Amino acid sequence: MTSDALDGTRTREWAGHFADSVHATEAELTELDQQAGDGDFGANLTAGVRAAGPLLDRLAPSAGPGEHLGALATAFLDEVGGTSGPLFGLLFQALGRAAGSGPELTTGALAEGAAEGLAAIRRVGDAAPGDKTLVDALAPAADALR
Repeated sequence: MTSDALDGTRTREWAGHFADSVHATEAELTELDQQAGDGDFGANLTAGVRAAGPLLDRLAPSAGPGEHLGALATAFLDEVGGTSGPLFGLLFQALGRAAGSGPELTTGALAEGAAEGLAAIRRVGDAAPGDKTLVDALAPAADALR
């Protein structure tokens, strides 16, 4: 594995850290969303990572990053309501497509997937930078990866 790439094991570890972070900050995310929205963001993210756990656990030890990201996409698209489910599902779908079926997700593929995910979220959510949406966080991240 090259130093600027994620293999399946590291992608799975990242997913675990993401889930831990979501669980640890659910109340804070909910509180912030109550100030600007309907207050379901923390609960929806938690539902997504909870649904992803069994899907990730069923993957073969040799599964690549694309399969791990695809499992996250499926969990969010199939199990999470509100706006967060479809939007995070689209992001993980784009990242999984960029990873493909290979053994590694390179920085270049990650940048491509982030840009595609951002475009899908903007299209579906009709959101632009400054609208106080996921786009405000994802756009600078996608730009930084280029």
